[in-house]
Amino acid sequence: MSRDIAAALGTVLIIGGGRMGQTICAGLLQIDGIVPQSVCVANPGEEKRRFIEETYGVRTVESCTQGLPADTIIIAVKPKFVTQVAQELAEEGIPNTRVVSIAAGISTSSLASVLGNELPIVRVMPNTPLQCGFGMSAISASSSASEDDCELVRELFSHMGRALIIDEEFQDVACAISGSGPAYFELFCETIAREGERLGLDYETALELSLQTMYGTAALIDTTHQSLPEAIEAVSSPGGTTVAALDAMRSAGLEEALRCGVRAATRRSKELGA
Repeated sequence: MSRDIAAALGTVLIIGGGRMGQTICAGLLQIDGIVPQSVCVANPGEEKRRFIEETYGVRTVESCTQGLPADTIIIAVKPKFVTQVAQELAEEGIPNTRVVSIAAGISTSSLASVLGNELPIVRVMPNTPLQCGFGMSAISASSSASEDDCELVRELFSHMGRALIIDEEFQDVACAISGSGPAYFELFCETIAREGERLGLDYETALELSLQTMYGTAALIDTTHQSLPEAIEAVSSPGGTTVAALDAMRSAGLEEALRCGVRAATRRSKELGA
């Protein structure tokens, strides 16, 4: 990266020490110039705070306001707690602070109505593969956030996988595709592996076959830049096993089930922000 991300982010307060909060903390510490002393994690549970301190070497506090002041605040709590956190921050006062939220369904305008319309707020929809450096994050900026704010956050999350900037109106769709998406692929692989087990193969072998095929196919598409229809055609010999499988899956309603799932997740994301 050309810019000094550490200097641009300044001191960072992560609110929420759960899985995603810890993943972001670990990702931050991989960036040149960011040291544990510049990162603080707020989490109410003492046992988890102790674990975070021992694992990452950062400072922890019980409440979000105890971690102030901070140049960048990352809200990494469940959507139902975001309003409470925002109210506590607003009461304390956080001028000249960049706010990043990873809460599904919570719009930047909703946060701005509590925190103040002048604060730069950036919304991120990450997913769980951030934990192994293969995450996908969708980034959107509030009306008060600059393009530079949005790009800085994109660069930050690019250290944990890939990140792209989208219009906020599509964040609920991004949540349905990539935010919830890991569970779709996990269910797909689990279903295939269990069917392999029912057909006589031991489960661990069937699961390895399924997972590696999913991983390898993603890498193949990423490397060759084939369109998905072309990739499907390439492995679908007329009268062969793949065509038989795809015909059966389509007849059973797989494609419509997937469409329904994406629509349901999009709808639920909108409901969370209502």
